Amino acid sequence: MKQRVLLLVLLTAAVFGAVQLLSGGGPDGPVSPRPETNGEPDLISRSGPTDESAARATPFSNAAECRPCHEAVYSEWKRSYHGMAWTDPMVQALSKGFRMTECIDCHAPQPIHITGVDKRVAPRQHGRGDGVDCLTCHLLADGISVAASRDVDTSLVAGACRPQKEATMDVSTVCAGCHNQHETVDELLASGVEAECQTCHMPEVERVSGDAAVPGRSHVFPGAHSEEMHRRALELKVRIADGRVIAEITNVGAAHKVPTDARHRSYNVWISAWDSRGNAYVTEQQIDEIRLYYRDDFRPSTQIAHDETRTATWEIPEGFKGRVEVKLTYALNPEELAAGRVFDVHKGEVKIQ
Repeated sequence: MKQRVLLLVLLTAAVFGAVQLLSGGGPDGPVSPRPETNGEPDLISRSGPTDESAARATPFSNAAECRPCHEAVYSEWKRSYHGMAWTDPMVQALSKGFRMTECIDCHAPQPIHITGVDKRVAPRQHGRGDGVDCLTCHLLADGISVAASRDVDTSLVAGACRPQKEATMDVSTVCAGCHNQHETVDELLASGVEAECQTCHMPEVERVSGDAAVPGRSHVFPGAHSEEMHRRALELKVRIADGRVIAEITNVGAAHKVPTDARHRSYNVWISAWDSRGNAYVTEQQIDEIRLYYRDDFRPSTQIAHDETRTATWEIPEGFKGRVEVKLTYALNPEELAAGRVFDVHKGEVKIQ
């Protein structure tokens, strides 16, 4: 009888052990499966400390993991056009819901420090709704460390990341993977202006942390959607010479050409005229378009390089007396222009006696 009981106990233990082994268990409980790699090389090291007070052992996977320690920066990024790079309705429309797959590279890119800071970005396969997120610019190849623009005492970092100073974070090269597709970074470097992309698009700011002011850079990324940026970039002068109204548009504030980076953006120059009695003679007649055209349009670029001027003219009708207004507007794409959804950059006027 005792032999039967002993045999039953041994058999039960053997079956229990086999079940644990087959279910991926171990002496301390279930073992987590390896994260999916979508068939791509596993570039991220998963070894490291397990103590919660030390750096994490598993890689970061989305921007939300940065939020607990960087709420202010996260909030700035979330409302920026980097944060909306995938969800922006205009982007969705122009890319046909990203059926134009070449758009995915820059609107949901893999971390640039993995694919190469000076190389064209590659599309990621997950979390595309986050657009150009925190990990795109900051995550390093081990999946845990993050690129910082200055030296950081990691012993004082309470979070899970391991900040490391990366020289490229303060220079325009870090932007080139996406923003040099139409030579924007090259234009800046050729201008001779002592500035980086970050100078205008990530201005230095101070954020309050407790009783201290912590220096950093804005993550709102003002640019093509910022009226202030356009007004700072361009100057409009209007004069009369040789029987013509002459509009001179000068790039005084952008080190790159304007407009830049996307072929669908344009500045447009309009003329309106009223005779000496105040009757409308011409109403918003377009006399010039400043743009990098679509490849199949076969028109030469009319962009304006830094410190250069483009001139648009209007012939004054014989005998005309009155007032002429020149208006410089900006449109995000041809459909917006056709619908009249533009904003005024500058206006100028002259009187013809």
